[in-house]
Amino acid sequence: MTLEEIKDKVFNSKEYEFLWTDPHLGKDKILFLCLGGSYSYGTNIETSDVDIRGVALNSEKDILGVTHFEQRQDAATDTTVYSLNKFINLVCDCNPNIIEMLFCKPEHYIYVSPLGQILLDNRKLFLTNRAFYTFGGYAHAQLNRLENALTRDEHALTEKEINEHICRSVNNCLQNCIEKLSFSEDAFKIYVDENTPYENVSEVGNETYGLYCDVNLKHFPLSYFRIIMAETSNVIADYKGTVGQRNKKKDDLHLNKHAMHLIRLYFMCNEILRDGDLHTFSDKEHDLLMDIRNGKYRTETGAFSEAFYDLLHKLETEAEELKATTKLPRKPNLDEIYEKILKPIYNSILFKENK
Repeated sequence: MTLEEIKDKVFNSKEYEFLWTDPHLGKDKILFLCLGGSYSYGTNIETSDVDIRGVALNSEKDILGVTHFEQRQDAATDTTVYSLNKFINLVCDCNPNIIEMLFCKPEHYIYVSPLGQILLDNRKLFLTNRAFYTFGGYAHAQLNRLENALTRDEHALTEKEINEHICRSVNNCLQNCIEKLSFSEDAFKIYVDENTPYENVSEVGNETYGLYCDVNLKHFPLSYFRIIMAETSNVIADYKGTVGQRNKKKDDLHLNKHAMHLIRLYFMCNEILRDGDLHTFSDKEHDLLMDIRNGKYRTETGAFSEAFYDLLHKLETEAEELKATTKLPRKPNLDEIYEKILKPIYNSILFKENK
């Protein structure tokens, strides 16, 4: 679908009529509407859905607590319009899905009001070094989705790679136990090593590699130990019980998409930290991202290639280095956001009947 066709649908079709008739929306309240998802990244294909994202003013009654409005979602059109108050809270946290709305290509803004332009003109006020944690966190979530699926395909990863992924998941489980039970981080060390039969044990199974642990505990409550063993054992059992159960044909398209977004998130994270700027649509990385989406970084077994993991490692390393050198602040300047964005926007509409 072309941009002109999308804009025509948004303004003139029945399915998007709610944007202009909903009492919380309409041209008197919507600050801007933009493309989201693959269209905004430039990674859309013929079957891609059109996502519309936007921000709308809170009404005077919302501000005074008489009514309440946070967002309007429409599942049929995959549209989400956030209230300005909620948007500001999310964008100040450098939420990747939110902050990218401020950095779309100019032609990807379907509608921008004069007050919405104030928000867009001051968009760099929301860029902070939190991007390392928020974009990096989203990227790790995408990586987990990849590896979770690949561990179910007995031909995609080597035995060692599967166990290394399970090991990461077990260690994540241990971190949760540490938070709940308050014990030392060095109490348990979980790692992958070559299987070696113990004395009086004739075999350790058919695997060459296995999970091992070193334990450093004294006067440790047995009830805590039982909880830790139960939770980590459940993680291992979940993986071992699903090997060979992956629906390859169904999953491959989704895996390629997850892989593409994983790399995209690091490109965006590093651009923020390095340049103090962001481009939701990146011409420079477009072809590479589409190659990943089209499966060019997969091996014959279905695993992701060494080149893919080399690229990922390079971007992760770059992110770590940029985190240490970036000139961006740790958090946004709320006083400046108030003076340059919120004050002029709300001064133009708040209590206007009394002016």
